[in-house]
Amino acid sequence: MNPHTLEARAGMAHWQVGAAPYDGGHALVMVRDDWEIKVAFVGAAPIKAAIRKPGLEAWHHLDRRAITTHVRGHRDQMSMFRIGDRVKVGTRYGTVTDIFVETPTALTSRACPVRLLVAYGEGDHGTPYVTSALRLGLPTPISQH
Repeated sequence: MNPHTLEARAGMAHWQVGAAPYDGGHALVMVRDDWEIKVAFVGAAPIKAAIRKPGLEAWHHLDRRAITTHVRGHRDQMSMFRIGDRVKVGTRYGTVTDIFVETPTALTSRACPVRLLVAYGEGDHGTPYVTSALRLGLPTPISQH
C-alpha cells in the first residue's frame, strides 16, 4: 500500500493524518480517539508499522498486513475500552489485557469488528467482542490529542 492510498483510507475512516520524518524516508502518523498508528515508508513502500493502543504508553509492532484492518476498525467499538479496564462478560469478571481489530471476512461489514483479550479472575482468558462486555466502575479518562 502506498502512502497516498493509506492517507485517503485513513481520512475516510476519520483518522487525523500527519507526517513525520523517518530514516531514509517518511512516516504517516494516524490518530483517532486514543489509538495511534505510525507507518514508515521508503518511497511508496511501507517498511515498518507500530501501534499504540488505549491504556498503553509503549509502541508495539504492527504487522504491515494489519494496517488496513486497523484503519478500517469500527470506531465506536475501538473507543469503548482501554487496556487495564475491569469488565464483566456474561457472569464472569476480568481485566482487559489487549484490544484487537478482527481481520475482515466476506461477512464483515466495511468497519472491522473489535475484540478484547480478557484475563478472568479464574486465571483463564477469553476474546469477547467489545459489544459483549460491560466496563465496570468509572470510565477511564480520555486523553486529548
